[in-house]
Amino acid sequence: MAQIINMPRLSDTMEEGVVAKWLINIGDQVKEGDILAEIETDKATMEFESFYEGTLLHIGVNEGETAAVNTLLAIVGEKDEDISSLLVV
Repeated sequence: MAQIINMPRLSDTMEEGVVAKWLINIGDQVKEGDILAEIETDKATMEFESFYEGTLLHIGVNEGETAAVNTLLAIVGEKDEDISSLLVV
């Protein structure tokens, strides 16, 4: 089953973050603990790790883009899994 990964709150004052760099690509296998991306907060650039295992199926925020905390960041699930219902706004 696909898991939604939202923009995390990496500090107490963080309202939004910038995806500085994705370290994996769509279709890559992800293990729990793998670093997914570097996120710039209001205070620092931090590595963001996965709490899920599976295949990266979707990236919701491109490099250089800003997103509010709890915005869809990525989706991890089974290879070729239908995630269309998770992408409905």
